[in-house]
Amino acid sequence: MQIIRSPYKRIGVLLISMILTSGLTVRAQTFAHGDPVSIDSLLSKAREFAYNNRKSEARNICRQILSRDSTYWDAAVLMGRTYAWDEKYDSAKIVLQKVINQKAGHYDAVDALIDVELMSDNYIGAIKYADMGLSYHPNEEVFLLKKAKALNYSGKSDDASGILNQLIVADPSNKVAADLLLSIRNDKMVNKLTLNYWIYTFNDVDTWSFGSLAIGRKTKTFGTVTLRYNYARRFGNDGHQIEVDAYPAITKGIYMYLNAGISNKTNFPYSRFSMEPYFKLPASFEFSLGFRYMNFDDNRIAAFDSNKVMIYTGTIGKYYGDYWFSLRSYLTPGNEGWSKSASITVRRYLSDADSYFSLIIGTGFSPDQQQYAFNPGYYLKSNKIALEYQQKIASRFFLNCGTGFAREEVRAGTKHNRLNFDLGVSYEF
Repeated sequence: MQIIRSPYKRIGVLLISMILTSGLTVRAQTFAHGDPVSIDSLLSKAREFAYNNRKSEARNICRQILSRDSTYWDAAVLMGRTYAWDEKYDSAKIVLQKVINQKAGHYDAVDALIDVELMSDNYIGAIKYADMGLSYHPNEEVFLLKKAKALNYSGKSDDASGILNQLIVADPSNKVAADLLLSIRNDKMVNKLTLNYWIYTFNDVDTWSFGSLAIGRKTKTFGTVTLRYNYARRFGNDGHQIEVDAYPAITKGIYMYLNAGISNKTNFPYSRFSMEPYFKLPASFEFSLGFRYMNFDDNRIAAFDSNKVMIYTGTIGKYYGDYWFSLRSYLTPGNEGWSKSASITVRRYLSDADSYFSLIIGTGFSPDQQQYAFNPGYYLKSNKIALEYQQKIASRFFLNCGTGFAREEVRAGTKHNRLNFDLGVSYEF
């Protein structure tokens, strides 16, 4: 017997299923809205995303939480901090200011706003929010420390030192305040004296010796300005050079490297000049593009014919945690085409910015190494590797040393090995 399936029966089953599903959904939504534990779980998930570089997803969850409970301040503060970590400072301040407008003196929101202002180099704003936090939470150590940082960054180091001294008197074991106070005192040492010495040994020529003595000073207008005397002895000849470096700030995020030098022409170009602007990019990247000019005619301070060498250079650098990565390239035009060279530097910072270990791998001629600037055409090919180490000793001394190996072609079909060692010491005052 044939069974006839009624369409009405199908419709009825479908309606019942929809009603049951709708009921489950309503129950789930009621549970989600009514159970604060579920919101806490969402916040935990948002924090997990935020701390694992999934900040956009973390913000989406925070928005869900705030749509259910607009006074769930922890979600708003987390959202504001993720905006700041993405360098979206205006968005961060909008979210966090909304919190303190509704909940005056909210500790975490004020703390986050101070951090946002510090990260965006708005030190006046950071001081303002630190004072706001202290008006609601008097003598709060976190706000006092951050106010001291902002004061120091804005050039009011004496006021910053006053706050830090108060914190240390109240708690002599406060290492954070003591370290910051020591850093401020070190920053006041604007002069630096440096002595370096290098030895280059080869398998086919006599040893080369190099030395330099430099005095540097931090200035507001030209950044760090360094006057340097260089000495070079090779092929039985002694060379002498005087040069000056400067790093003036052009505008926020842009600074310039400038260099000029003159010599007795022995082992060095008669005159040289360098210029290279550096640009700070988002995500801790840095980019530069410039040139190195060298003149080998001792009758003229500048030559623009066959006696001169023009070298174009640029870098791309990236800070990642305690590491700094940099790629630098040199391009030198010539009668037979362009000469190319490049080097990669990987630097691992240790206890502070003045203590580090570096690995350098490169190929070709590097005119920034004064040991090779006497004749850019001397080397046809070169492959090299070097290690450098610098350590801050006590509070004023720095010790640096290094070694390197290169396989160099000095004439067509003629190669030699080069091994070098260097040692240096610096003193700040």
